[in-house]
Amino acid sequence: MRPALAALLLALSAPAHGAGTGAVVRGDLTIRVKVTGLVVPVGEFRLKSTIDGRIESVSAADASWHGSDQPLATLADKELAALIDARGAQSQGLTEDRWQRVYRPTPVRCPDECFVLRVYAKAKTWVRPNALLVDAARGLDLVARVRPEDVPLVRDGQTLTFWPAGRPERKMTGRVARFTLDPRGDRSTPWGTFTIHLRPDLFLPPGTHWEGEIVPGVKHDILMAPTAALIEQDGRTYLPVLVSTGVTTDDYTQIVSGARDGEEFLFLDDSALHGAVRHRRTVDRAALEARERELGAAAV
Repeated sequence: MRPALAALLLALSAPAHGAGTGAVVRGDLTIRVKVTGLVVPVGEFRLKSTIDGRIESVSAADASWHGSDQPLATLADKELAALIDARGAQSQGLTEDRWQRVYRPTPVRCPDECFVLRVYAKAKTWVRPNALLVDAARGLDLVARVRPEDVPLVRDGQTLTFWPAGRPERKMTGRVARFTLDPRGDRSTPWGTFTIHLRPDLFLPPGTHWEGEIVPGVKHDILMAPTAALIEQDGRTYLPVLVSTGVTTDDYTQIVSGARDGEEFLFLDDSALHGAVRHRRTVDRAALEARERELGAAAV
């Protein structure tokens, strides 16, 4: 007797390399949900000049967080600008706090904590009223897309580990929040979406494509096989397994072990073999030689 494949591990290898083999194992299965998404600004607004004057200083930079008490820039009207110019070197030698108290320039601030998207203001340039100085947003959101097959596994409060696409060494963590389903519309399998509000100590720049994963749970001490080894047919799932064979005829082969009486199997057509071959009757050299010896002994 010799072992043979009752069916093929069709999906374990690429068709060009034929079928592969694997093994059912017992162990712990970690359930991992892969998610992707984009970082988007929330509550965008623009800060503009309120006076006809000059930009004296700019302290904000693109892609930076600022509190409502932190001026992004300072403006001086024409009279104040002339006074500053007249004082010259003396004004330049003042510390910033004292400079603010002495000259009282007009500060440009966000109404609340904000994320600066882009700074247009340039120091020592003249501006007119309503001149654009800064683009900002009230915050940043990490927006995630969840595949339909993973929707039942995702819940608010779960830990999300995420990183910029292609940069897994830059891992960060957050908590799933505001999980919702897309309107079903014409689709029977809606995607899911959740949003995490980012903060100054945990953020990626807007427009960043990111990747991540959620681990909803772990199944302990279970039997498992590679998902790619399983084959679906007519709503049923089959796992090709190794069997031991006995007598082989043109129509049937004896199954010695590896399958039970009445157990269902999947029959693949020739196009699905992908380099593997069907079990068939072959010349058993050892049996043939033994028969030759038997016949020779009988003829003596």
